[in-house]
Amino acid sequence: MNVIFLDFDGVLDTIHYKSLEDIERRIKILADICKEYNCKVVIEASAKDAIDEETLEIEEGSWVNDIFAFFKKYGIECIGRTPSITIKTGENTYITMWKEEEIIQYLQMHPEIEHYCIIDDDDTKAMHWEKSDLDKVRDHLVETVYYSNNPDEEGLLPRHKEEVGKILQKENDIKRLVLVKSTNKKEI
Repeated sequence: MNVIFLDFDGVLDTIHYKSLEDIERRIKILADICKEYNCKVVIEASAKDAIDEETLEIEEGSWVNDIFAFFKKYGIECIGRTPSITIKTGENTYITMWKEEEIIQYLQMHPEIEHYCIIDDDDTKAMHWEKSDLDKVRDHLVETVYYSNNPDEEGLLPRHKEEVGKILQKENDIKRLVLVKSTNKKEI
């Protein structure tokens, strides 16, 4: 199975393009990618918390409903979302795990995924942290742009299709990745 781990901000909407029409335009590109490479989608965006992990039902009133309506319109199959995981750092202290660890855990839970690609703007790196929250899976990343001086370079673009295709040729290399020991915890 081929899977795309999908972020929303910086991929479907950007600093200059936030309307539903803009999001739909990018979802059309995603639909073309999914059709070309026979991909299913797993949500790894922070907005995933509006999606029930087991049933994939979306909270009433969430803007994520609009995204899923477009998925349905364009035949994009969403099969899940990465878990929201925290790690214990002290007696009563937890921190949210980085996206890479959540993706790794999802891959470990779903060995049927043979090839995967991550489409994300990787904005944590852009905020000048010491490391990216996708370093361990960087070789499976197609990086988009949330903000540019040239708005036409923002978000998911037709040119990203070829990059996705190249990445999907790589095998699922989950065995080489080390998962941080974690505690499933919905609230911090």
